Amino acid sequence: MRVRRFAPQEQAPTLQLFRNVPVDPELRDFDSLKVSDLKALATKLGLKGEKAPSNRAGWVDLLQAFAEQASHMDDWADAPAKVQQRLPRLLRFGGEQASVDAAVKTILNSRYKVHFEEPELHVRIRALESELSSRLKDDAADLCKHIMDRCPDLTEVEVLPEVSFSGAFKSARLQLARTGGEAVAVDAAGAGRARRISLAVWEWASEVLQTETVAGPAPIAPYLNDDAGEANALQDAQPDVVILYDEPDTHLDYSHQRRVMQLIREQCVLPQIRMMIATHSMNLIDGVDIASIVHLTLRNDRTVMERLADESGHEETDRHLAHIATALGLRNSVLLHERLFVGVEGPTEQQAIPLLFRLAMGMPLQSAGIALWACNNNEGALMFARFLANHNRRVAVLIDADSRKNQKIFGDDKLKKYGLNPDRDRLMIGGEDRELEYLFTDEQWAAVANAKWLRTDGEPWTADLIASKRSDKKFSEALLQEFKTSSLDGPQGKPEMVYELVATFQAPEEVPEELHQHFIKLVDLANPADL
Repeated sequence: MRVRRFAPQEQAPTLQLFRNVPVDPELRDFDSLKVSDLKALATKLGLKGEKAPSNRAGWVDLLQAFAEQASHMDDWADAPAKVQQRLPRLLRFGGEQASVDAAVKTILNSRYKVHFEEPELHVRIRALESELSSRLKDDAADLCKHIMDRCPDLTEVEVLPEVSFSGAFKSARLQLARTGGEAVAVDAAGAGRARRISLAVWEWASEVLQTETVAGPAPIAPYLNDDAGEANALQDAQPDVVILYDEPDTHLDYSHQRRVMQLIREQCVLPQIRMMIATHSMNLIDGVDIASIVHLTLRNDRTVMERLADESGHEETDRHLAHIATALGLRNSVLLHERLFVGVEGPTEQQAIPLLFRLAMGMPLQSAGIALWACNNNEGALMFARFLANHNRRVAVLIDADSRKNQKIFGDDKLKKYGLNPDRDRLMIGGEDRELEYLFTDEQWAAVANAKWLRTDGEPWTADLIASKRSDKKFSEALLQEFKTSSLDGPQGKPEMVYELVATFQAPEEVPEELHQHFIKLVDLANPADL
């Protein structure tokens, strides 16, 4: 069965069903017509015989019999009432202050409908509806006679009253009173208190839903059953519920936000629950599987839905990529919102580049829309790069120039295999065959060494001593070995050595010009002119 909710411009949304319907639109939906409209349509179609139907159901049956003989087609049409009644219940909890009363009404109205369908109570209600309808018909007959007496030019006056308690639940206004104080409406209690009360209402709703799960499926009202087989099938179904949360953690402190997350997890465990959450909260976004997130964004003045998950149907691939993202330290909020993802070789660059970028460009990487992640010479990182590129994320790698030869995963063929353009997406540090550490001057290295790693022989570090290491095949390894062996406080690894150096920089001019140019290019990649 295909069902949709259709909302024409400036009109209320309607629930539609794709089904076989009469070609003539006037013959499609009799449930929504008043008795007077039904009679008028029957007259128009020439169906009003000598004995007119005595009630609304009779008019509907008359028109339905005619419609069944008319030409039909497959088309979207308003869904019958019985289809709408069988759809899952909808519970909406908003984030605004005024929604507390609405939240109370929402859950109590849901309980009202459950109680309404209980067999014993439902029989009594139907009997009461029938009795009230009968009494009103007598009143209506007197009214019609009075109108005919006063208006002799009329040939016929008819009033057909109907009574239904199905939508009779009106309101549930919440009143508050503190110790020794007078009662006040919840909207006068302050935003923070109102949100805490909303949270309490949602928690109670969660307990009610759990109780319903234990109790089993709700009974199906007799008037919903077309036949015994259908009734038995429906009896086996759980009372499905769709819960909508709109900004659920607005105005809540961190501890209450955690309660909201726990509440959401408890509700989602229930087998009959499906949930949608509209939120701008990074805490909520980062707390769920990336495959469960639908990202709404504006493109060319139109709202576009985006899912950052593999649509090929390979769940194992989705899970593997999610694990890679987690291992790389990339949260869901980063994956959804950052404009450029830059892969660097490892922890040395991951620690140093953010400090150098901020000093050179006058802003942090996040402000430029750039997310940094360490490849660690891991082919899985390039798989993740391809995944990002396939989802229209801009990806680049910033690597030492010597890694192009030493690390095969950064070679031309490997990058092309994973969807990256070596000439556009690969930025190399250190010319053609050097590395990040080589870009800093001898004077800069000597200055940080004298400040952090005093020599055991008491002699100062000099620029000439640093320069002598540049002739070695791997400058960074030779420099690290010198600092470790000549000082009791020497760095234990390259990440610490480089971080201590760049942490001493105070002015943009201290950032190597080559890095400065790379940073400018990264900003351009993250903020292209076509955005």
